Amino acid sequence: MRIYRLFLLFLLFFPGIANAQQYPVLDEYRINPGILAPSFTGTTSLFQVYLTQRNDWTGIPGSPVTGAVNIEGIPYQNMGIGTNILVNKAGIYRYLSVSLNYAYHLKIAENHFLHFGISPSLYQNSIDLSNIINSDPNDPLQNGSGKNTETFLNCGASLMYSFKTLNICFSFPYLFNNRSLYQNTQYSNYLSMSTNFQFYLNYMLDLGKDWGLQFDVLYRNMPYTPWLIDAGLMVKYKGSVWLGLLYRRGNTIAVNAGFSVANSFVLGYNYEFSGSAMMGKSGGTHEVTLGYTLQGKNQKKATPLKIKDY
Repeated sequence: MRIYRLFLLFLLFFPGIANAQQYPVLDEYRINPGILAPSFTGTTSLFQVYLTQRNDWTGIPGSPVTGAVNIEGIPYQNMGIGTNILVNKAGIYRYLSVSLNYAYHLKIAENHFLHFGISPSLYQNSIDLSNIINSDPNDPLQNGSGKNTETFLNCGASLMYSFKTLNICFSFPYLFNNRSLYQNTQYSNYLSMSTNFQFYLNYMLDLGKDWGLQFDVLYRNMPYTPWLIDAGLMVKYKGSVWLGLLYRRGNTIAVNAGFSVANSFVLGYNYEFSGSAMMGKSGGTHEVTLGYTLQGKNQKKATPLKIKDY
């Protein structure tokens, strides 16, 4: 019980962390951007399945654990459909989202594309205070079982421009603000859903016949928490082996590596660590991704972010 009390205190002093967990962003987006914005749906393969497990701050009991599933394919030319399922658990806090993704890819000139994406979604947030010792008997969240769950319907949208291996994407994971039943309490930040904004830029630089250098920049703006930005580099060999480095605002550094077999089976690993006093004792963050992609008989072998020709 003491652990959960300490974790709750941590969340109360840093409400932005709890709210940011409403929309966890996995580092997997560097090899599978379909989890980041619906505009990417159907841009890299005929069909794909990605599974990701992320364990944050493994040295701290009750730290966040996230599981994600991404499935997408191309039912018709110039279109992509898919789904993202994400489950996040952080101590007393639970988050579940199920999104349906649709994208339309419009060719506006040779090698120039616009990609329109939309993702109607169902979100469920909950807080379980049943194991918390609270001196206030009138706390609204502890009346009854102490577990409170709220379910919301929302919608995301994104627009992306691509030229060869350059991708520039603007996205809103949440288009609407969902008002929590506890809006007038100290817990409103945990259960309410608010509009988020993301900007993502990706570019693959060809270094020769077998080598490539991938650049990634991701900017995130969320209510109740400072804005975040990622800047990463990743070296790739024949599009099937990669090693990368990423820096995130807040003194977080991530190292990632991975490989693909027969241009179909993908295994990726990501390790995050921080130089701050607290995070230095956290045990770091581990993220593992397994994937399968079907390129099709007539498709050329492509790097994960290269837009195919229609």
